[in-house]
Amino acid sequence: MTFEKLWFNSMMPFLFTRAADSSLFAAAQGDEISEIMKRMVEAPRLADMWNLNRQFYALMAAWMDVCQRMGIYHAIAFVPWSKAYERYSASLADPKEDDAKDCDWRKGFEAWRDIADNELISNMRSRDFLAAQRELLRAALDLRIRQQEVADSVGRLFGVPTQHDLDDLARQITELRREVRASLRATQRPEAEGREAVAGQPGEG
Repeated sequence: MTFEKLWFNSMMPFLFTRAADSSLFAAAQGDEISEIMKRMVEAPRLADMWNLNRQFYALMAAWMDVCQRMGIYHAIAFVPWSKAYERYSASLADPKEDDAKDCDWRKGFEAWRDIADNELISNMRSRDFLAAQRELLRAALDLRIRQQEVADSVGRLFGVPTQHDLDDLARQITELRREVRASLRATQRPEAEGREAVAGQPGEG
């Protein structure tokens, strides 16, 4: 059975078609589909279920998790900009007498910069922002692991070297270069010492 037949006989075309439809991946529906796929991945391993299918399910679940974490991160990261705009608008609506007499775009920009910096720093130090950033990083790392698992499986299926094979080859070449350099240094040292000894001997007659 070819890879194409195995692919089209699996559930992956159905899942990728649903993934292309953004209306199905709204917040609530995305959570529901993600939970279903996670249960499929964590289910007992059956003899009639391809391991590659399971890895694709895990990859899709990790990808949806990253999308959801990214949405939460963006929502929290947008909060300081909204607060900064409200504070700056309020300062423009109620200007002081000195500011009204001496209106300059540079001072206006400095006022906006100070307000935005304060709001951004305060938001980046908040627990919500740090938690969202931590969860997004974890989801991204898990997605990278799932991608590598699928790439390795497909590579082994078609006889293509995997990333692990390339890393191992690069490590062996690096170790071989170190051994060659060490051998050359060990060979050149006695020769240099011999030439120095000959040069240091007094000449004949």
